[in-house]
Amino acid sequence: MPSASVLYILVLALAALAAGYLLGRRRGAAGQHTIERQHHELQALARRVITLQEDERRTLSRELHDDIGQDITAIKLSAQMLLGDEDAGRRAETIADIGAIADQTVVKLRNISLLLRPPQLDELGLVPALRWQAESLLRKGGPALDLDLQPLGERPAPEAEVACFRIAQEALTNALRHAAARRVGVHLSCDGSLLLLEVTDDGRGLPAGHRSGLGLVTMRERARQLGGELAVSAPGEGGTRVSARLPMRPAAPRSPPPR
Repeated sequence: MPSASVLYILVLALAALAAGYLLGRRRGAAGQHTIERQHHELQALARRVITLQEDERRTLSRELHDDIGQDITAIKLSAQMLLGDEDAGRRAETIADIGAIADQTVVKLRNISLLLRPPQLDELGLVPALRWQAESLLRKGGPALDLDLQPLGERPAPEAEVACFRIAQEALTNALRHAAARRVGVHLSCDGSLLLLEVTDDGRGLPAGHRSGLGLVTMRERARQLGGELAVSAPGEGGTRVSARLPMRPAAPRSPPPR
C-alpha cells in the first residue's frame, strides 16, 4: 500500500542521515554543512510523509464510510421492507433496487482494490497492466497518449514487475499533475536481462533548482533496490523524461522493495 511505501522511504532517509552524520564527523566543517542540509531535507521529508499518510487514510475512510457504508445500510433497510410488504409489485421493485445497489457497491470496492494494487499485474503481467494503467489515467480528456509496449519474451520476476509498474505509475501521475503536457509517451522494451522503461512528456519540464520530491525519491529507491538505475532528464525538445533500467531477474534485495 502507498502508506507502506512512504514509511519505507522514511526509514531509508533516516539511514542516509546517520551515514551522513558519520561522514561529516570525519570531514570537519564541510561535513557539518552536509549534515545540516540533510537534516533540513529529512525534516521536510518527514512532514511530507505524515501529510501523505493522513491524506491517504482520510480518503480511504471517506470512501468506505460515505459510499460503501451507505450502500450497505440501504441494502439492509430495503431487505427489512421486504419482510412486511405483501404487495408483489413493490416486493419486485425492492428486490431490483437491492440488486442495483449491490452492483454499485461491488464496482466501488473494485475501484478501491484497483487503487491499492491492480489484479492485472499479478494475473496478466507487466505489459497489460501498464497498458491498463496508462489508458485509465489519460482517458478523460487529458494529454494524448503514445504507447509503445514491446513483448518481453519472458515474464520478469514479480519484484521487477512491481517496481517497473510503480515507477511508470508515479511518472504518469507527475506528468498529469505538474507538467501541463499535451502528449505523454510510455515505452517499454527488453534488452537482454534488462527491462527498459521510459516515460516522457512535452510539458513545462523541471524548474531551475528543482529538488527531488518524495515521488522521485521513491522511484529511484525502487530501481536501486533491484540493482537498477533511474534517471530524470530534460530532452532537447522540452518536457521531462524518466528512464529506468531494471534487471529482469534481480538478485535478492537487501530489504523488500516497497509495494
